[in-house]
Amino acid sequence: MERAARLRSVAPVAVARLTLTILAVAFAGCGGSGGPVGRLEGLVTLGPLTPVEQVGGPPSERVYQASIEVREQGGGRVATVSSGKDGRFSVSLPAGRYTLVPGNPTDSPLPYAAPVNVVIESGGVTKVTIAFDTGIRAAESPPSTTP
Repeated sequence: MERAARLRSVAPVAVARLTLTILAVAFAGCGGSGGPVGRLEGLVTLGPLTPVEQVGGPPSERVYQASIEVREQGGGRVATVSSGKDGRFSVSLPAGRYTLVPGNPTDSPLPYAAPVNVVIESGGVTKVTIAFDTGIRAAESPPSTTP
């Protein structure tokens, strides 16, 4: 009888420990894709800032704050990152091919930046520059968004 009483008092503790162990293992597996990961580092610029640039003169551009949507090529959105005041952004991604879709913070046709395709390699760092065009030269115009 004493042994039965002792088992009844130990059983709930053992069940609780087993449950916590199972939950810990399950949550540890939820930390991401579980596959190889690389890093994407980028710089966002805006330019030109003047209609005429002199050869050998300083570049007519500055860093720019914008959001960039990271999409799997042929797939959906994986992440959205924003460049800081210094124009820089970074994000860890599973190895693979992605398309970076720059978002114009002004919701107007200009400035415009084209989507950029990148490849993220396992354990590597992929660097990219996203250049927003002010349209000040009017030589290039963004693609029409109307059908």
